[in-house]
Amino acid sequence: MKLLKLTIDNFRVFHGRHVLKLDVTEDKPTILIFGMNGAGKTTLLNAFIWALYGKFTDDVEHQERIINDRVWQEASFGTTVQAGVRLEFEHEGAVFSVRREVRAIKETEAQKLPAPQLVVNETRQGESNTITNGQDRIEKILPEGLRRFFFFNGERMERMFTRDGSGEVQNAIKTLMGLEMIERAIDDHLPAATRKLTTAAKKLGGGRLQALAQVQEDLERKIAAARDRQRKLAADISSYQAEVEATNKALLDNREAAPLQMRRAKLAKDREQERLRLLELQERQRRALAERGFIAFTAGLDQTVIDLAEGMRRRQELPAGIQRDYINGLLDDGYCMCGTAVPPGSPAHAALTERLSNAGLADVQARWMNLRGNAARLVDARNALLEELRSISSDLQAAGAKIDDIDAEESDIARQLKGVDVVDVPKLEDRRAEFDAKRVEALGAHRDAEREIERLQEDLTRSRRQFRAAKVEDDEARRLQRQMGLVEEVLDAFHRILQVRTAEVRQELDAKVKNVFSRICIKPFTPELSSRFELKLHANVAGPAAIRSTGENQILGLSFVGAVSEMAKEIHVRKRKTDGGGLDEGGIYPVVMDAPFGNLDIEYQDQVAESVPRLTSQIVTLLSQSQARGQVLRHLQASASRMYVLRSVTSKEDAKEQTITINNRAVPYVTRGDFEHTILEEVTA
Repeated sequence: MKLLKLTIDNFRVFHGRHVLKLDVTEDKPTILIFGMNGAGKTTLLNAFIWALYGKFTDDVEHQERIINDRVWQEASFGTTVQAGVRLEFEHEGAVFSVRREVRAIKETEAQKLPAPQLVVNETRQGESNTITNGQDRIEKILPEGLRRFFFFNGERMERMFTRDGSGEVQNAIKTLMGLEMIERAIDDHLPAATRKLTTAAKKLGGGRLQALAQVQEDLERKIAAARDRQRKLAADISSYQAEVEATNKALLDNREAAPLQMRRAKLAKDREQERLRLLELQERQRRALAERGFIAFTAGLDQTVIDLAEGMRRRQELPAGIQRDYINGLLDDGYCMCGTAVPPGSPAHAALTERLSNAGLADVQARWMNLRGNAARLVDARNALLEELRSISSDLQAAGAKIDDIDAEESDIARQLKGVDVVDVPKLEDRRAEFDAKRVEALGAHRDAEREIERLQEDLTRSRRQFRAAKVEDDEARRLQRQMGLVEEVLDAFHRILQVRTAEVRQELDAKVKNVFSRICIKPFTPELSSRFELKLHANVAGPAAIRSTGENQILGLSFVGAVSEMAKEIHVRKRKTDGGGLDEGGIYPVVMDAPFGNLDIEYQDQVAESVPRLTSQIVTLLSQSQARGQVLRHLQASASRMYVLRSVTSKEDAKEQTITINNRAVPYVTRGDFEHTILEEVTA
């Protein structure tokens, strides 16, 4: 996918028509767009997203106001007003034109707009056609699940890797790997086949199969209800978290509350670190008990084994070197090796017969000696296990106590905030406490739903096993049993394929993220993409979680974007070499990013500026003047095919006009005019 041109008509802050040419050269893959805060950088980023998907990012305010405010205000009641965005791009030999626009008859001062209309045209070998279902074609080129990796706000990318966002990241990775067809089989097709067979089993009339079929149907219904509840809770958690973050920001912006809020933000980070440490310790404890817990119950048994082995050795009940055929020869001859007669029924004959039961088993003595040695080692292993568990328990108590201390200090901060003699602060604090309590409650309910689903799944697996094992006489019933068994085998195989492929891509991405991150970050931190696709940062390769700054979170996000871009390209190349075979989707995608340096220190800005052009073959970067100074600007300009300025026009009479220096010359950045709007202007060499 190669972007060619973006045309904007009366779209939000952009009055009139503005054209952004996006073609780049191979050695200069960057488009630079400079604009001050409020000039429309976020709007421009969202113009791409809105054209492709008809949506805005969450940080866009008043999303209903699509048509430029000035155009809407100047329109007479009863007249038609419109706004639109056209995005032109090339993909696999064809040129696509995506036009999304909204038309409305002005009836009120507020913008009450109908659903936007989408038109997608494809031009291939000089012939142009309108695509009937344009949105489906866009989704095939760049699935919306992958959009977040290629069109994003750099200041907010860390949200991708929180607990709430990691599920979306995992789904997007599966999209990249082209595993939707397997997921559809797992989630839709095979369960539908199972339900059909279950219904057939219920119609057999009476019998064990009918009862088991009914049990399975009830369990599947309960699982579906629990999953629906879990999805709703996940949405609620995200909503409550957004409210908490909004009130946190409002408190931070308040001069009286800011110091307390800053301290609370630090405590929140400390609590998260302790929570992660707590989870790591709990996992260590679980693994130790699962793998070696049985050793704790061997006390006394090991000494008993040692005593038995030693006693048998002393009584020569484990003789070495005496073979069974030799003893049989003595019994057949009727004489011992010393010449004493051993007739049947004599005590000597009985003694040889008893010895025969152990004789000739060449590994008996070795096994007993080995068992004795293992029993002796059990004592040391048990002591080591108990010592490890005591240490983990102590660390768990320490982490729990630290979290309790943090909670207590946070409660004190909340009390102090409520006492601040500013009207808004206590209200904000009450609102924050209300939504944080709702968030915590929803998290608990979400975990309960997850445990309920696990329990129901176990019951369902047991019921299916009983269904397959049930004894039936009817041929139709046996056929249903075989079919149900086959469906379950296929479902199990698909689950394993999905797990294996997901694990493979996670490992590959993890390695790529480490590589990109090490080129940018000056600290000896090591990133890790967990099995849940949460991006973590460790103080060293095997060390504890590092306390991450906002800037380091942003570097993590950029590293991940670079890794995803590289992997998508590799998948695309591999797919073309195999004539399109395989499940992988992949592709060569552009990156459009707003504020890539927003929270970075100067030394990091320089290294990111040097690394950005290597992310992919086309990068559109939106940034402010403060984010492009000195060496950073030189790095960016050296890789830029085109540069633009979003000139802010203000009607404020005493506003100071400003310029920005690009290519060693001053370019208008803020100017005065009749009304507030933004003008997109290309900066020529």
